[in-house]
Amino acid sequence: MALPGLRDVYNAIEQTASPLLSSVIRTEEFARVAAAVTVVNKKVRTEVEQLQARCWHAVNLPAGTDVQRLRRQLGALDREVRLLTIELEKERAKAKGVSRRGVPTGSEHDRPDQA
Repeated sequence: MALPGLRDVYNAIEQTASPLLSSVIRTEEFARVAAAVTVVNKKVRTEVEQLQARCWHAVNLPAGTDVQRLRRQLGALDREVRLLTIELEKERAKAKGVSRRGVPTGSEHDRPDQA
């Protein structure tokens, strides 16, 4: 259960800080600083990822980028095998004279009854 008056303390802090913070985040300087932090963050992440990859490779283990590349290649191979399997099923069905739905194919079943 919450302490009595805790909500009142929160509301008082919010009423005091909200206008101040709102005026700060709407300035040109804040926008420039936020953009600079984003650029630096991206650069640091890239450097860390490259260092991490070098470390993994130094101990002869795949890095995250290697695993991502292998996953993409595996996905492409999986799609290709699925397509080839479907094509093979169609060819087998043609050779047997049966459609994929199990309906026999051939001249006597392709035409409506001629009675």
